[in-house]
Amino acid sequence: MTRVTRRRFLTLTGGAVAAGAVLGTSTAVALRRLQPVSIGNPLEDYPNRDWESVYRDQYSYDDSFTFVCSPNDTHACRLRAFTRNGVVTRLEQNYDSGRLSDLSGNTATAHWNPRGCSKGLSMHRRVYGPYRLQHPMVRQGWKEWADDDFPELTPENRDKYKVTARGEDKFVQLTWDETYEYAARGMIAVAELYSGEEGVRRLEADGYQPEMIEEMQGAGTRTIKLRGGMGLLGVIGKYGMYRFSNMLALLDSHVRGIDPDEALGGRNWSNYTWHGDQAPGQPFVHGLQTSDCDFNDLINTKLHIHAGVNMIENKMPDTHFFYRTMERGGKIVVISPEYSPQATKADYWLSVRPGISDTSIFLAVSKIIMDNNWHDEDFVKRFTDLPLLVRTDNLKRLRAAEVFPDYTPGLSDDGPSFGLQGLTEEQYDQLGDFVVFDSNSDSLKAITRDDLGDRMEDKGIDPALEYTATIELADGSEVEVMTLWEMYKINLQDYDLDTVHEICGAPKDLIERLAKDIATIKPVAIHVGEGIQHWFHATLHNRATYLPLMLTGNIGKKGAGCHQWAGNYKAALFQASPWTGPGFKGWVAEDPLNPNLDPSASGKDIEVKGHGKDEEPAYWDHGDQALIVDT
Repeated sequence: MTRVTRRRFLTLTGGAVAAGAVLGTSTAVALRRLQPVSIGNPLEDYPNRDWESVYRDQYSYDDSFTFVCSPNDTHACRLRAFTRNGVVTRLEQNYDSGRLSDLSGNTATAHWNPRGCSKGLSMHRRVYGPYRLQHPMVRQGWKEWADDDFPELTPENRDKYKVTARGEDKFVQLTWDETYEYAARGMIAVAELYSGEEGVRRLEADGYQPEMIEEMQGAGTRTIKLRGGMGLLGVIGKYGMYRFSNMLALLDSHVRGIDPDEALGGRNWSNYTWHGDQAPGQPFVHGLQTSDCDFNDLINTKLHIHAGVNMIENKMPDTHFFYRTMERGGKIVVISPEYSPQATKADYWLSVRPGISDTSIFLAVSKIIMDNNWHDEDFVKRFTDLPLLVRTDNLKRLRAAEVFPDYTPGLSDDGPSFGLQGLTEEQYDQLGDFVVFDSNSDSLKAITRDDLGDRMEDKGIDPALEYTATIELADGSEVEVMTLWEMYKINLQDYDLDTVHEICGAPKDLIERLAKDIATIKPVAIHVGEGIQHWFHATLHNRATYLPLMLTGNIGKKGAGCHQWAGNYKAALFQASPWTGPGFKGWVAEDPLNPNLDPSASGKDIEVKGHGKDEEPAYWDHGDQALIVDT
């Protein structure tokens, strides 16, 4: 075979083009060669350009509408859909965040633009895709069990109705009316089968433990578990599961023949620990369910620490806020097992072993800060519980009533605890007031939970951090006490650099660098995510991340704090208040015996009565057996 050189190839193809110029019109050849076209008389000769309309028409539309894309990522992005012939052809970002407002006229900031991601922009493909379920279906074995009037599921019947062959059974189509009927019949059957003494026998035969059976309280409806999903992504449907659980009290009243006021609903399975999308340890620190910031706040952050989050891949609509931190000179630190996308943007990356081993990093950082006196002493004294005295015999906070004879509780009725935070007298009786050692008077002083910051200063109290002593109580007995600061110094002795390096694998020099950065750069923000929350001991990690921030005063300031980004709060959680009514509770727990049927009724008119049982499904991670340890 003759070998064709590059020069020979160019010569041959050039000749072919020349031949084409002879065979065709100059206009046609020019179009084929993508050269400018010169048309002398367009009425005499004009090339066919209809192909251009194909390009133009693919973006034409009949109508458009806006909607909120709100899947489980919780970003709640407002998008615009374009339709042709009643079919959505494409989705686009709407760029209108700066024009959105609440009922009071307060507008959002345009900095939220752009909203949306590539996943959301392709969502309409799933709507019209071949795998979308378009009608109700039920497992064939379950339908046969229902058609046979729900006989007891003996071992033989479990095989007959394929209860023991999940994933192998067929599904059959139902109409919507049939679906409602089967669902209602199934609920009634479960409530009847597991109510009363006969229900207890069935549960015992199924292997449920006495502690679990006792929680049923004789109501078969208590065996029905309903989970609302991430409710704020679809309040009517998802939170409707909790509302329905509460309404099962009507069924319990019917089945057991009891007073409706005493009837019990189903079990409300929470998402909090099951999803792990929120930080379960944060309430341990500050009493609030979650700390979640407005991402505009990232422009104020000078040191941004990522632990168990992926703000680039999993937070696409908000990634631009992260980039703005970098553009404004903020330092980025990433703690993760893998060299993740955000690690590529970091000033330095701490590689750690999987399994929230980086809990030890934050404890080591806290130890370094305390050992080197890098802490913000004024903030620690005024705004943390580290100066509070703790009894060493029972490891409980020393209460003022234990120290001062005939002590009168000092919390003011018009203070923030009662006035803003909703503290009740019953809760206050359990909490009591606390005790510190006052450096000014060289004596023990009682303080309330309102006595912080300027209020503490107004009382002339300067609480000591370093204090350990044996004191006499009001009853004449003696007990050793020490500040929580002193207790942490003892606890953190286990987290030296060598030990922490062995635990998590992170380089020791980077752990030291992180401690120095947290101590010297302000403001500091630590963002945690599901990479942490899904682990069993996530509560310990969440608490550990707060400690260095508390030591350095990086709480309650712009650009600072420890936050997670479940995002539900950005979808406007409707809380209870005196002027709005019961809020969220009014939707999920409206009294099923006294519903308000007036469509124009105010939320304040909704009567609430909860019949369900709130439960964390994570407690039942061991199948149908609870993990019960005799301690």
